[in-house]
Amino acid sequence: MNNIWGDMTQYEPVTWHWVIAVYLFLAGLSAGSLLIGIGLRWAKSEINSAQEVATLKAAAVIGPVAICLGLACLIFDLTKPFDFWLILVNYNFESVMAIGVLALLLYTPLAFAYAMIVLRDDLPKWGMAFLSPIAMALLPMRKLIEGLLFVLAIGVGAYTGFLISAMNAYPMLNTAVLPALFLVSGLSAGAAANSVLALLMFNSDVHDFELGRMHRLEVPVMAVEILFLLMLFSALYFKGGAAAAALASLSTGLWANVFWIGVVGIGFGVPLLFMLLPAATRHSKGAMLTVACASLTGVLALRHFIVYAGQSYIS
Repeated sequence: MNNIWGDMTQYEPVTWHWVIAVYLFLAGLSAGSLLIGIGLRWAKSEINSAQEVATLKAAAVIGPVAICLGLACLIFDLTKPFDFWLILVNYNFESVMAIGVLALLLYTPLAFAYAMIVLRDDLPKWGMAFLSPIAMALLPMRKLIEGLLFVLAIGVGAYTGFLISAMNAYPMLNTAVLPALFLVSGLSAGAAANSVLALLMFNSDVHDFELGRMHRLEVPVMAVEILFLLMLFSALYFKGGAAAAALASLSTGLWANVFWIGVVGIGFGVPLLFMLLPAATRHSKGAMLTVACASLTGVLALRHFIVYAGQSYIS
């Protein structure tokens, strides 16, 4: 195309694509997984037990792995991915992204340190016995690392919402509800992923007490997630103008299907449907894995809906 006239891609309203949606999903998954795992440990009466439960081990694996995969997505989506290190040494604390990068810079190594502490007995079995001395050296600092990691996980989970809510030109994105919605949906994804890994990787029994406690969190977390979605759409409706026009994303186009089928039908509908089944059926391994995978699919669909539908309507 003649450079005088420019390139039509400059008029494309969608500037953040699926890679960013996957990053937002993985960052929320990492934070939610650790928040659920650590929170249940703190709620346990025998908090000083030497035996690490399967759900916490699952969180210890998911936390650092998910955030590293998410950061890889974020880095390679940059125009100059090999210059990403510049943001690690240049901070503008008036920028949401700079604050988020600092939180991630602290969160990621702490997630790995915590993983070594929790998985210290499994490291030799996985051929990583060389990490055992480091894990034992970190063990006395467990309480401090756990507390810092919990606080940072809240920040990372909410930061994903703050990041895109800073896009002032898009009424669906520029709302204070998004950070809370992303944090809660991250908890939903984290609980689901912890269940999958606890059952498949750490051979947890379906009647395991910790797994049951995490399973009982599904309905309250889902209810709060639905509440925040209603708040988001209500805020758009009552704001009027371009914000109200953005509600067309719920009734027309591809992303309406993603929302109603992926988020509502699979993410909310499947878990609620399984709750109507007899106890023996819904507490089976297959049913628990199905519900967990449905929840993960719903959260991933929600991230894609928000990213794409949110950028499709400009104020």
